[in-house]
Formats: sequence, structure tokens, C-alpha cells
Amino acid sequence: MREIGTVKLIQPQLINQIKPNKKNQDKVKVGPLLVSILVPLLLLLPVQINVKPPMILAERFWHGGGWVEIFALEIYSVVLTYLILYKEKIKKMRLRYWLFFSVIFFLQFFLGILVNEKFLMSGKLHLPVPALIVAGPIYRGGGPLFMLILLLSTIAILGPAWCSHLCYIGAWDGFASSRKKGRPRPFSRRFAITFRYLMLVSVFIVAFVMNRLGVKALTATLFAAMFGLVELALMYLISWRLGYMFHCTTFCPIGSLVTLLSKFYPARIRIDHSTCTLCNACTVSCRYDALRAEDIKKGKAGWNCTLCGDCLDSCHADSIYLSFFGSKKNAWPYYIATVIGVHTVFLALARL
Repeated sequence: MREIGTVKLIQPQLINQIKPNKKNQDKVKVGPLLVSILVPLLLLLPVQINVKPPMILAERFWHGGGWVEIFALEIYSVVLTYLILYKEKIKKMRLRYWLFFSVIFFLQFFLGILVNEKFLMSGKLHLPVPALIVAGPIYRGGGPLFMLILLLSTIAILGPAWCSHLCYIGAWDGFASSRKKGRPRPFSRRFAITFRYLMLVSVFIVAFVMNRLGVKALTATLFAAMFGLVELALMYLISWRLGYMFHCTTFCPIGSLVTLLSKFYPARIRIDHSTCTLCNACTVSCRYDALRAEDIKKGKAGWNCTLCGDCLDSCHADSIYLSFFGSKKNAWPYYIATVIGVHTVFLALARL
């Protein structure tokens, strides 16, 4: 161990010898657990009571089933929040519940096609390609806006967490990038920023041109399906091999929109230089290319941060924290409890 100025620099080979944080042994706080209960309750109750035909799946199959489903989801939400805050690392649990949501989402999709249309939101088939959230309404000149409203509402509540906790396709990219051990090998940041916003503009333009030219629905559907297949190919060819989420950080137009709009969200990942040991363990944990050496030097996560929280567990010096309106006191416990609450609502309502 040696010193640089007033900051101690820990050699990489010594990282594993440092005693890890014991955040998960903190005294259990009731507040975040209450948030994990109240968020799904306040969002699902109006849907159960007022929306007809019912949107909660169990209510579609038997009268009163929606109440049973809400009760089960409430238990799920509080237990998952407790495990993340006091038992397990966020990185370990995040990918699990994120993949779980994706499995449920696509299971309902295939059941809606093969078994019963009640498993679909409207009874009509829509391709599960995230770009269609914005491209679909432009191509149609209107039409169903449920997924777009859900996206914008999520950004307002959680900022960029859509891209690290909730996107039904992003979970696959997260799984692919996590397969490679060690430090991620991202492309240049200038290239990623330029390419991703070109993709966003291109999707808007192509959808608008298709609308003006009167392109038939079958042709537009085939085009969207090919776009989805390209997304899957990129996850394997790049994310899997380089260990960072190329699809979500560079290719996906919805990811670009989320990142852009989230600049107005008041939460940020910060780094306390007074305690940071410059071990760079956080750069290994971040699969979104948001914690390069220059970001650590600036004391904050980079432009592409999705508030996933993986870096919080990776920091042996407890130097990384979530800042909400400039304050870090209890910001992370309440934020992740809200994320889990919204994730629970997605389990109930997010379907095609």
C-alpha cells in the first residue's frame, strides 16, 4: 500500500484482503420496507377497483382473484426489499429479479398466443421489441399508448432505473454481459454517445416515413422483427464477449431516450474522494460503462449511469453513495425500495 497525496492507493492484488462492508448487517429500518409495501398498493388498488375490463391477470380468470394477486405481490415486494437491503448484495439479486420479470413477461406473451388471449394486455398481438414503444405510435399516427405512458411514468419516478431493473429485453443484455468475468471492455464513449442518439433519431424518422408512405402493417411488423433479431445478435456478439451492455448503452433507442430524459432526475451516484482508495473495483462491477477512471476522478458516475447500484456493493471503502437532491442520508434504501415496488407493479401489469 502506498500514498498519493492524502489518498491511499491500494494495489489490485490486495483488494481481496480488504474486509468487505457489512451494509447488510445494519439494523433493519422499517421505512424502506413500508415503501416497498405502499408503492405497489397505491398503484394497484386503483387499477383493481376502477379499470374495466380488469388489467390484473388473476381477476381476468376469476372474480376476486385480483385481490389475492395483490396480496401475494405485496409479500413478494417486502421480502425482496428486505433481502436486498439486509441479506444479499444488490448485484446478485438485481439480475435475478430482473430476469424473473422478463421470464414472466414473455411467458404471458407466449401463453397469450398459444393458450388464451387473456394473457395479453389488449387481446391483440404486439411484438416485444422495446423500440416499438416509441416507433409504434408514430407509425400508427396514434393508437394504444399504454407502454409509452408506462415508460414515461417510470422515468419520472425512478429516473434511469428502467434500463437496469425493469426493461424486459435489457435483462437479457445484463445476463449476457455478466457471463464475462473481469473488467468490461467497452468501446470509446464518444462512439457510443454518437451512435446511440443516431439510432434514436433514425427510429423516429423510419417510423414517420413508414406512416407517410402507408407501409402495410405486415411489412412494418417484419421490419420490427428483424430489428429485434439484430438486438439479440448484438447481445451475443458484443455484450457477451466484451462484458459490457452494448445493446442497452449503445444500440437501444429506448435506452437513449431514458438516458436523455433522466438527466432531469435528481438522483446521482457520487464518490467520496476523502475515503476512496482508487482501487478501481467499481469499474469492474459496472457493466454500463459509467465508472471509468475519469469518472472516479470527477467524483461521480458517468453519463450512462442507470442507478443499478452494483457499484455500491463493490466499494470496499464505502465511498460510493446515492445522492438525492444532494443528500445521501437513507437515499439508497428508500430508492431501491421504490424500485422494487415498481418492479412488483410491472409483474402485475406489464404485458403485451
